[in-house]
Amino acid sequence: MNKQLSEALARLNELPDERQEAAAALLFEFLDGDDFELTPEQLAEIERRLEKDDIATDEEVKAFFARMKA
Repeated sequence: MNKQLSEALARLNELPDERQEAAAALLFEFLDGDDFELTPEQLAEIERRLEKDDIATDEEVKAFFARMKA
């Protein structure tokens, strides 16, 4: 298991049971190859955040992905 997945699982273990079950359901959907669909609430949250002027610059996005590769 890679470090990032191990860290994610450690964080999941700290969540309440209800949140762990939701995370497990998402993981199983991913593993089964099902198409992932956002809930109406998730779509509304994305739209709300896009309306804000808090968009990452190209440099911030590049730095983020550089950290993810490490």
